[in-house]
Amino acid sequence: MMGRTALHAAVIRNDQEMTARLLEWKPDLTKEVDENGWSPLHCAAYLGYTAIVEQLLDKSPDKSVTYLGIKDSKKTALHIAANRHHQDIVKRLLSHSPDCCEQVDDKGNNVLHSAIMSERYYAPGNIFRDNSLLWVTGLINEKDAKGDTPLHLLASYQVYDPFLSENNRVDKMALNKDKLTALDILSRANVKSGNISREVLLKQLKEGEKVDVGPFSWQEAINKDSGSTGNGSADDNGSSSKSKDVGEDKIISNINRIGETHLIVAALVATVTFAAGFTLPGGYDSDGMATLTKKAAFIAFIVTDTIAVTLSVSAVFVYFFMSLHEDEGFLEKHLFTGFYLTVFGIGAMMVAFMTGLYAVLPLSSGLPIVACIICSFFLLPFYFVLRQAVKSAKQ
Repeated sequence: MMGRTALHAAVIRNDQEMTARLLEWKPDLTKEVDENGWSPLHCAAYLGYTAIVEQLLDKSPDKSVTYLGIKDSKKTALHIAANRHHQDIVKRLLSHSPDCCEQVDDKGNNVLHSAIMSERYYAPGNIFRDNSLLWVTGLINEKDAKGDTPLHLLASYQVYDPFLSENNRVDKMALNKDKLTALDILSRANVKSGNISREVLLKQLKEGEKVDVGPFSWQEAINKDSGSTGNGSADDNGSSSKSKDVGEDKIISNINRIGETHLIVAALVATVTFAAGFTLPGGYDSDGMATLTKKAAFIAFIVTDTIAVTLSVSAVFVYFFMSLHEDEGFLEKHLFTGFYLTVFGIGAMMVAFMTGLYAVLPLSSGLPIVACIICSFFLLPFYFVLRQAVKSAKQ
């Protein structure tokens, strides 16, 4: 089907044993492609099967398999792994064939372009940190068919990666075919919903050596001042300074607004968990002691409720402390500190709720099990949302 071999099928099913047998029987199968030009290595790179990739590379009779491009876009397995953010596979491919990083697809995109198009934070930085040989290839400033360097794409996708935006080896004044710098692109891009990395990137690019505005911005300034006379230079400097102040004030205002919203959530969690600590499940006996003290579920409730109170109150303190400062870097750092504290506090509150119900409900009725299952359905997506939030908030 679709021109695929048995090796394609074994790879897609992630069957390492069958893959090993097929490679032992006929190693040349690694170079066979389907009707779309996908080799087994392309499939493994797309699906993220690191062990299968190692089998294919180790048993392939020659290294040409890493240079195969699919039919329509000419993407190699390295392009696909970088775009899918499979860092271990990227590292393995570059270790096997270091010069495969120099290949580009039909649009001139190299491995860094592909990594940025995954729209994941730190994607290009992770590739370079794990592969020191890439420093000598010039990929960091290589242009695609549109003349865009990786930094141009970073600005277009509004992806945060200080490896590019703060790196002195990156040419921040490079022009694409539209005569735009990365700063020009980012300055005119619409802010993506829930994404504050644009403002951070703007600040980093503007702080780069000799980068205040790009050629496109210079042309705008010339057009605006074309009818002015006299001390136009002084006016330009004043306008530039004023624009920077307004931009910084806007960033600080946005951070404070987000912090106020987070503060409300943290205060709510602190209030609920604090109240739960004095209205214990099961009540009190005649001596004023908790009646369920010896039950394991009750002990778990006490511990998790205490953790939730501590984390949420700490978050409230962080947000309160932020109100005393106006430094942008300080506010950004502490905003995410408070965010982590609040999120973990919410998670602890949910566990406290679950263990509290388990402690007071009769086990024979089956209700404690139902309650735990329902809460677990919340905690499972909570885990994945938290993972994504951690990746998105690393700046």
